[in-house]
Amino acid sequence: MLSILSLLTGASVHRTVARAKRTSIFLALALLFLLTAYALAVTAGAIWLAGIYGPVGAALFLAACALLIAVILVVVMGVINAQEKRRARERRAALESVAAVGLGLVRAQPLLTAGVLAAIVAANLVGSKRED
Repeated sequence: MLSILSLLTGASVHRTVARAKRTSIFLALALLFLLTAYALAVTAGAIWLAGIYGPVGAALFLAACALLIAVILVVVMGVINAQEKRRARERRAALESVAAVGLGLVRAQPLLTAGVLAAIVAANLVGSKRED
């Protein structure tokens, strides 16, 4: 029974790996063409702007646009990182409060705690004996 289950699981893993490889190849190709389109769009914009502002003015305008986009991205990244730090602090505080409640339960009900620990150990010992 276990060999059949492992065979089914192994086939599923192989299909998942094959799907991940195929997806990554197609995403890499899509990214390549996306970057090519971006470069051609910037080149076309530079040529069009050169007709209006001259070559130096077009280059400066495109550089200013790129700098503005970079600054916006850095600000957004900073906001996201600050939110993630706040969430991590809240998770840590919640975990500490749960640990404090658990410690209080251990002190108040030592027999109950010993029974729960014995049940966990017994479950691990019984579940670890596996035939291959």
